[in-house]
Amino acid sequence: MNHIEYAKELNSFSYNCYNEELEFITNETKDRILLGRLYYALVHFYFSKYPVLAASYAPSKHETLLQIIMKERSESEARVFKTLKKLREWADYHPLNQEPFSLNMKRLFHQVNKIINAKNSLQ
Repeated sequence: MNHIEYAKELNSFSYNCYNEELEFITNETKDRILLGRLYYALVHFYFSKYPVLAASYAPSKHETLLQIIMKERSESEARVFKTLKKLREWADYHPLNQEPFSLNMKRLFHQVNKIINAKNSLQ
């Protein structure tokens, strides 16, 4: 599986999981899991464009990727990536029951899907 296929699979999984009623976990837990998957969908999408960075083992790989995106991609793409990066950090590291700034999962799904599936998006 290549980075694009993996990105699309993570994106699809996240969307489908969001629309399922999961009785064994709370909505907060589900949102935290899905934020991570959406973030990594974009990471792998961009790794397909930047294979040298993808192969790197540098500890600052994600920060380097953010800097590249902010420099080379559209402002809206950079904003989506930066937002998801912050939300993923909230999801992984902040105490439970601490709400992030305005979380609109449907909008995030739409934005990630638009980036990953945009025609000529890697040019």
